[in-house]
Amino acid sequence: MEHPGLAALRAHLREHNRRVLALTLIAAGFAAALWAGLYFVVWWMFILAESIFAPVDFQPAAGPLIRGFIATAALLCAFAWVARLLRPNEAPRDHKSYGEHTLDVVLAIPRATLAAFGTGGAAARLSDEEIHLAWNLLRKMKERDSPVHVAELPADIPDGAMRERILLALQLCGIVEIRPSALGPLLGFQNEKARLLAADRVRIRY
Repeated sequence: MEHPGLAALRAHLREHNRRVLALTLIAAGFAAALWAGLYFVVWWMFILAESIFAPVDFQPAAGPLIRGFIATAALLCAFAWVARLLRPNEAPRDHKSYGEHTLDVVLAIPRATLAAFGTGGAAARLSDEEIHLAWNLLRKMKERDSPVHVAELPADIPDGAMRERILLALQLCGIVEIRPSALGPLLGFQNEKARLLAADRVRIRY
């Protein structure tokens, strides 16, 4: 029979992933609504321009406009992705040039689209072995009743890639946090509720 704490950790991860999925769907729906609104504006401007300059019997063709709109949207999303790679720090600045303000307006919807995809990256995807290793680490932290030095973790989780995935998942789920100290970074529980996940008897409701 599985330990109640391990079962609670699995439930916590599932609940976190459900929240991430819900937020991803909401963000994707919001981005889709923005693109639909932009297409409506572009279509209206196209009809207005053609009604002024085209003959009276003009019949608008939606096919070329849709293909052009999709190609332009894909190009803008690619440009926004490259711009984010070149300048990963997206913190607001006090002063921007006119060109930077214009670029922010042009890339607003593509950035919202990329953010929707980025939200899904916050899901905690751990294998069964990784969940057991994560549980053992939490138990060690609980039994010691003090933060664990990050430098000690390779002894508990030798595989570097696996260790990074476990730490990232536990941080994303709000269970652990890395704190700076004079002796180096420490790994501790984020709050008392997170500490209870490693208790022998778990009474947490989700």
